[in-house]
Amino acid sequence: MDRIWGYLEELPEQEAAWKEWQHSLSGWHRFNTFYTHYLRVDGRRVKLLNCTDPCEQGYPRQVVENSPSDIKAVCPQNQAEPVHLKFRDILIYSLRLDALHKAICASLNIKYAEDCRIEHDNVWHLGDYSGTEVYITYKTSTLTDTISSIYLSQQNPFILIVPTIKNITSEIQQFMAKNNSILLSMEAELSLQPDGSFKPVRSIAECMKSCNQPGQQRYQSKMLPIEAYKFLFYNESK
Repeated sequence: MDRIWGYLEELPEQEAAWKEWQHSLSGWHRFNTFYTHYLRVDGRRVKLLNCTDPCEQGYPRQVVENSPSDIKAVCPQNQAEPVHLKFRDILIYSLRLDALHKAICASLNIKYAEDCRIEHDNVWHLGDYSGTEVYITYKTSTLTDTISSIYLSQQNPFILIVPTIKNITSEIQQFMAKNNSILLSMEAELSLQPDGSFKPVRSIAECMKSCNQPGQQRYQSKMLPIEAYKFLFYNESK
């Protein structure tokens, strides 16, 4: 299982300091491959770093730059010793969305849209698969609102790619299946290869076939978000 998808789900702006990328993905055998193909740096530096040893207060550390060779991450509550940093540690590395999206499309036989753009909040339009529009989002904390925005804007079947199944409830999946739409989890369906490409576990056609099997619920729900009811209500009232 590639650890990158869960981490991207936690990054609302798809960027973080080099120190945080390394800390979160240390030990992942494909980190260097991912960094080479899908991260870029533009010289910006962070002023705050997530604490690698968080205390009960949970405050981020303040970055103090005395000189390029004397940089520290200081605990604002003096609960821990300062962490000495290299200059690269505080540089912001952001996701190369265009390169990542093209690679995902290539792996799943999605016709990539050259005008790939944000159509809804935190949602990119990737292209289409056999006439079905394909979208991708990294922010799943508001997944029900995202699905609602896409569906109400076109009222046609669509494919939504998400990082993990963390926020997919069985009720959301039922709504998607009822409208011949699918959610595709990158964590479950894609694996990063040594050359930077992605190997799919299943094709989109196989995902569609599995999701449309009667009575099958691939993702189990622990709690139904109240927002999900508006999808079901809207669909039933049409």
